[in-house]
Amino acid sequence: MTAEKPLMIFHVAYRLNPDAKSASGIRPLKMRQAFEEIGYRVLEISGRHPQRRAQIKRIRGLIAGGLRVDFVYSESATAPTGLGEPVTSATSLSRDIRFLRFCRQSGIPVGLFYRDIYWNFPIYTEVLWWPMYVLMRMLHRRDLRGYRRANIDVYVPSMEMSEWVPIIDRARFRELPPGGEIRDSTVETQGADDSSSESSARASLRLLYVGGLSDNYRLHESVRAIAGRKGVSLTICTREAEWQARESEYRDLMAPNIRVVHRSGDELRELYDEANACLLAVEPIVYWTFAVPVKLFEYLGNGKPVIASAGSYSGRFVRDQSVGWTVAYGADEFADTLDRLVERPEELEAVTEWVRTVRRDHTWQARAKQVVADLVV
Repeated sequence: MTAEKPLMIFHVAYRLNPDAKSASGIRPLKMRQAFEEIGYRVLEISGRHPQRRAQIKRIRGLIAGGLRVDFVYSESATAPTGLGEPVTSATSLSRDIRFLRFCRQSGIPVGLFYRDIYWNFPIYTEVLWWPMYVLMRMLHRRDLRGYRRANIDVYVPSMEMSEWVPIIDRARFRELPPGGEIRDSTVETQGADDSSSESSARASLRLLYVGGLSDNYRLHESVRAIAGRKGVSLTICTREAEWQARESEYRDLMAPNIRVVHRSGDELRELYDEANACLLAVEPIVYWTFAVPVKLFEYLGNGKPVIASAGSYSGRFVRDQSVGWTVAYGADEFADTLDRLVERPEELEAVTEWVRTVRRDHTWQARAKQVVADLVV
């Protein structure tokens, strides 16, 4: 007789969106799926307030009746709890956190992923008008006091971020970065095969950057170092609207060995097949000292080593895991690394082989297993 699978509760105080495109929407979907893939039955609490109210009432009754649950895993929204959806007569700002506290009082371990600390920075006052930002900050702090009273473990994308989170005892924090999915190229390629990317095809170091170009994603020095450099090419994949807004900043830096494309989803496969390394050498502002880009783990999942900026979480991770090169953000310093990799392709090959070896340690399933190891005694 087959043993029954262990049971966990997956909780989010909002509606899961299977069509999510942003990292904040994709992450809870991937984690929920990962818990099932590692062998757990999942009791899900999600949806609008009326749906969650009914789910919470039912599951509280089951727990009170003796239901055995190994642990609860929750993911916060970027908004204060209860405000991640339209406000209605059913809205509650405390129901979800009270449920997590009930689970802890019932002897069930609880871990909550705390997504964002943007609200604790001065720039938040520029996003919301007064007194709204004052109210929202009060509600964010209220959430943290609720987590502290519930005595739950709080996951953050990086331990560096925990330094910016008030109220919670640092001993309660655990690091839980995003994960990736393993994907191998289905074709052998020496670069792009269309006439618009001849420079990429000729380059021995073919770099790919996938992401935004806003003030948080400044690539100017990296582009300056790559432009016209022998043996190197760069493909920048970004949203068309972002490129249109920033093109004037990059126009004088561009050269034939740099191209800009606008692709997403499965369209990225060809770009990853063409590249043999990926780029996260963005300007290391304060945000990047603790922010963890999902693209870092997407790069690794595709088997690509990463060039990242010193002074950023990505740079620290790349250095500590030996999955690429950490460079000072500046055209001259970056150029030295580029030239060395062109002259010594065996170094690129060796790091690529290592990336393909360790990338399974950084999948979504690996993250789910970490939560189980942390919470289940």
